[in-house]
This record gives sequence, C-alpha cells and structure tokens, in this order.
Amino acid sequence: MYRGHYVLDALRFQAALDEEGEEEVSRSLTALCKSSPAKRLRFSRTSRSRSNREALVIGTNRNMREELQQMVDTLEDTLDGMKEFLFFLELYPRMLRQPYGAYLFLDNCMFGRQTERQRILNFLMCPSATPDLDILPIVGPIRVGKSTLVEHVCRNESVRDRFSMILFFPEGSVKDEGVIDLRENNIKFRNQNFASPNRFLIIIEIAKDINDETWRRLKSSTTCMTPCGGSKIIITSRSDRIVNLGTTEALRLDYLSQEAYWHFFKSIAFGSTNPAGEHPKLATMAMEIALELRQCFTSAHIAAGILRDNLNARFWRTVLECVRESKQTNLLMFDQHPYLRLREDAPVYCWRLVKKHRYFLICNYHPSDSSENVPKINLRDIMLGCGGKQPCGEFEALAWRSRIPPYYNYRVSCKMQAPQLRVGRKKRVHQEEEHFV
Repeated sequence: MYRGHYVLDALRFQAALDEEGEEEVSRSLTALCKSSPAKRLRFSRTSRSRSNREALVIGTNRNMREELQQMVDTLEDTLDGMKEFLFFLELYPRMLRQPYGAYLFLDNCMFGRQTERQRILNFLMCPSATPDLDILPIVGPIRVGKSTLVEHVCRNESVRDRFSMILFFPEGSVKDEGVIDLRENNIKFRNQNFASPNRFLIIIEIAKDINDETWRRLKSSTTCMTPCGGSKIIITSRSDRIVNLGTTEALRLDYLSQEAYWHFFKSIAFGSTNPAGEHPKLATMAMEIALELRQCFTSAHIAAGILRDNLNARFWRTVLECVRESKQTNLLMFDQHPYLRLREDAPVYCWRLVKKHRYFLICNYHPSDSSENVPKINLRDIMLGCGGKQPCGEFEALAWRSRIPPYYNYRVSCKMQAPQLRVGRKKRVHQEEEHFV
C-alpha cells in the first residue's frame, strides 16, 4: 500500500515539477535571447538529470512509469486471490486509515507497527504452556522505536488487567553485581493491579548484552515472587546476542521504509489535506526533504512542523536548499550522511536560517524522562534564528517532546561552531551521494 501511494505521488509531483521547469526554461531563454548559446545551455533540462532524480525518489534504476506499471501488476496479482484475502482480513482488527486519517491520531497514537504490536499482544495474552517464564526478545538498531512500541502495548487495558504488576528496568539499571530486588527505587512501576492474579510483566532495556549471572538472578527473583507462574519478560536490545535468551522467536524491528516514512512526514506537514491536489509544488519539495531525513522520526517532527507553519513556496525552497547544503557540509567534514551519523550518536552539523551563522554542531542526542527538567532553549528556535537572544558557545536544547508513551523529551548538546571545510574532496563527496542513491 505504502509503495503504491509513494510511486503515484512521485509521478504526480514529477509532472508538476516538469511543467514548472519548462515554464522556467522558457522564461529564461526569452530573457537571454541575445546571450551566447553557452549561457542558454545552462537552462536545458537533460534526460540524464531527470533519470537521476527519478532513481533517487523511487530507489531503483527503473523510471517512474515502469515502476507504476510494476505496482499495477502487483495489485492485479493480489486481486486474483481477493476472496481468500477478504476472508482472512475479517479475522483481524480494523486499522486506522493512513496517511490522512493518521494525522488525527499522531499526537496520541503510534504510527504504523500494527503487525509488531499485534505480535507482542499475542505473546502477552497467550497462556503459558509451561510454568517457566516466557521471554520475548526485541532486537533493533538505536532509535528504531523499541521502547515506544513496548510502552504502547503496555497501555492496552487487556494487558493491564492480565498482569498484577508491570515493572520496567531502564537501560543501565540492571547491575552485574548484587541481588536483584524487584522493588528497588531505580525500577519503575508501569502498572499495579491487585485484582488480577499474581503475575508480573517485566520489561528490560539493555544497550548490548546482559551478563549470564545477572540474567539468572533476575529470572530467579521473578520466579520466587510469582510462584503460580504466568509471568513474562520482554527484553529489548540493539544486539543480536539477546536472541538466544528468548523462549519464542525474537521480534526484529527496522526503520520504516522510505514509502511509509513519506506517509508519516506528509501527514505532519500537510495535515488532513491532500497535497497532490492542493499543494503539488510544496509536496514535491516535501518529498525531497523527506528523502534526505533518512527515516529519522525526530527530524520529521521538527522539519515537517517548520514547513507546516509557513505554507510558502519560497520558504520551503529555502529549507530544501539548507537541507541539501547541510548534507554536503557533513559529507565534506565526515564522509558520512548527517542522519546516518545521528543514528550512531556522532557529532553532526545542523543548518540554520541565519546568514551570519549558517551552522551549529550537535554533539550529543539523547532522550530523557518526562519528569526531568528540560532546557529552555528550543532547537527549532535555533534553526530559525528566532525566540529572542541566541546562545553562544556550548548549550543544551530541547529537540522535541514526544506526545506518545513513554513521553520522552529529546535533548541535544550543542556548540555554536562553524565547520572548517576541507578542500580537494568534492569528487569524494559526489561518490558518497551516488552511494546513498
């Protein structure tokens, strides 16, 4: 579904872009009718540039019409077995209409992940086959949404009714030494239901791996406190090493596909309106910006929010140029795309709409609990150059407040530092760009 919508949008936006480009070329040639042929040549749109743009948008070497035909063939194959499909579809809960219907729920509902959410619910609600602890490992890269997904499932009323206590071990709280007390202060209680049987749901966050002895002690403590059985453990990590700890197949999370991410970004930037019909030129620029963000949720909220508040084509063009230049700057400085660096917690230069100071350095990016104090400086104000006096030197800023559980505040440690660009590396940058396409 996402792929079909994406290709159709790309085809519509490309048509609008070609029409705009032809008008621009015509105006430019008229104004320069007395200029040299060499100058006129600058305004011609080559088939090669169009092919490169199409390859960037759809992610394949086929052109858009070929990709659209491929999607039509896929839909026809699906329709051949529609009777059986509809029969099985009736067995599953209804999904929100996306992307436009999703806009109404983005503030309090997780986008996508319906299949993964249902998989976790089935694990939690299914009675245990043995008195042993049932364990579900969830593996995925940093900031893919593991904690958000688990928290969202734990808010389900049926889950809260089933377990007498839901305990949460945040990252770093499980120590390798000492006795594990399930009622220690550093353990967070997500729910207590004294009316339900004595069953625990324990959620453990670890960055990489867990010590074998620590794991044994944790399981032992849980078993002792719930002798009737039925307790379950969900353990999340970035490392595949936890897969062997599970009593069931591990759930693996990955970043949203570019097509699903475009739906998400479009829902925030345009709301419930249809950009293809009402804002085709803005939608074309929005699609390119979304491509550059590399499936980063926080960046989507920041960038789409900035665009949504100013539906002006000239302003959007400026933001798009800033995003492009920021990518070039980071490729020159670090030989790596800026949003890939963010996934690795590496420093990255971020753009600003301020001519005198075009960039600042984001040194560190980390979530914090909603109960903690947040910086008064907002990252969006730094990027737009508004909000009063701008900071100097090193400072902390609030990047984004999540409105869905676990309601993290995303903070960044920054420095007002201009990039010292190196020379003689443009060829290497172009090679990097081709690699990302």
